[in-house]
Amino acid sequence: MEGIEREPTLWANYTIDGDVEVIELEISNATPLMVYWLERDNVQDPNSSNSSNTENPNNGSEQDEEEGGDSFLNLSRARIIVKILAILCCLLELACVIRPKKITRGVAIGVWFAGLFALTILVPVSVVTGFSSDGMQPGDGFDTDEKNGAKQFAHGTFDSGLEVSPVAIVWSFESEGYDLGLVEEQHRDSVRQSPPEEGEHGADSFIRFAGDVSIVTSEGVWFWLSIPLFLILITMLDGIVNRILETKNNLEQDSEDLLINEENES
Repeated sequence: MEGIEREPTLWANYTIDGDVEVIELEISNATPLMVYWLERDNVQDPNSSNSSNTENPNNGSEQDEEEGGDSFLNLSRARIIVKILAILCCLLELACVIRPKKITRGVAIGVWFAGLFALTILVPVSVVTGFSSDGMQPGDGFDTDEKNGAKQFAHGTFDSGLEVSPVAIVWSFESEGYDLGLVEEQHRDSVRQSPPEEGEHGADSFIRFAGDVSIVTSEGVWFWLSIPLFLILITMLDGIVNRILETKNNLEQDSEDLLINEENES
């Protein structure tokens, strides 16, 4: 985060399991960040009307909750899908052991690929969708939960990039602009109209946010990737058992033929 002396760094670890989410947060050089939060003002939208200011705030929150709850893709539904696929995969694995058939193996492989897609794509996307459901970008309303968070900055820009590797998905972003909360009220209109030059009022309000979000594989994904080994093992055991039974049947048939030949000779 540039623009603040001794740039602070925020680190967060967001862990998801089958039931809960755990967030670990760490801030280095936190003092300048706390001073920044205390010194800046909350900028109101100059175009907002008095009627919007007197509107019941509970209506907006209830509407947001309804929209979030009605979202087709959310973390709760992603969890349910993963659990269903895991149960189906276990049942199909058991069916392959009890009565191995090609069609059963084919369905099991299809369910396994669906589960892998759910773990590596569906769950992360549902988390990101939940974070971005309000349409805000990193840096919008940095210290406030206001709907007009984007109005806190002037001449803001936002760039992002996505990198995909076999072990992680990394989304990097960079957002910058002039924080109107650090500009005196009488100079905010001029900052909104044009970026201030060095030495002008508001020039020292330039703030830059930079960061990345990394989605890495967990133990559950590695366990899921090991499931094909069980399918291969089951297939190998099935082949070995079939060969043993075939050999046994051939030996029994040869023994019967030998006895019949001996009886005929006698």
